[in-house]
Amino acid sequence: MVNKWLKIVQHWATLCHLLPCYCLLCLKPSQRDIALCQSCERQLPWLTTACVRCALPIAFNERECGECLRSPPPFDLIQALFDYVWPVKEFIADLKYQHQLHFAKLLGRLMAQTFTPRTPVDCIIPMPLAKMRQQQRGFNQTIELARVIAKYHQLPLHVNYCFREGNKKAQSSLSARQRKHNVTANLFTVKQPIQGKHILVIEDVVTTGATASAFTRALKQAGAATVEIWACCRTGKN
Repeated sequence: MVNKWLKIVQHWATLCHLLPCYCLLCLKPSQRDIALCQSCERQLPWLTTACVRCALPIAFNERECGECLRSPPPFDLIQALFDYVWPVKEFIADLKYQHQLHFAKLLGRLMAQTFTPRTPVDCIIPMPLAKMRQQQRGFNQTIELARVIAKYHQLPLHVNYCFREGNKKAQSSLSARQRKHNVTANLFTVKQPIQGKHILVIEDVVTTGATASAFTRALKQAGAATVEIWACCRTGKN
């Protein structure tokens, strides 16, 4: 009886893979294996003018933001796909808080197809999530994004190289100034040797850059040669 039901489930699962994929925004067939048609993809809030170092949205006639010019960040650069607004903001919220992991496939694919590493990459490390928060959520969204990117670019993915202690408070609940004091390099522990390696870090959203900077410092203190960060979204430092 168990084998009979197992075969039925497997049969319907196979059929589901053959069904057309529909666009999340216009609800029409997407004509590809992600839930977004090309027309709606073009209308997403793509980040077109950004600082070449930290990806902060800036005026179209600028190359580098004032803060990076005054005080260069520890990471080598950030590449970000979108401004943190509708509908991508809702995609990420549904991924993180509603366990809708199909958004990781969608967003991870867009990141992988759009970005090219600026330097040769030795491995991908997803931005660590505090152990308690990951247990509460049941997964780390940056790992899910990184799986898609690593497969697409055929790069080694290391999900257990680095760990993160819990922040005093959730970053999302703090102002820009408070975020900088809430996260420091000593919150991160690098468990595996990365001496001389070129690291690609995957993040979902970069806001002030405080977490990205702190994690980069931890990686470079452990010997990383370069740290490049790919983020799905970048927002202003409000």
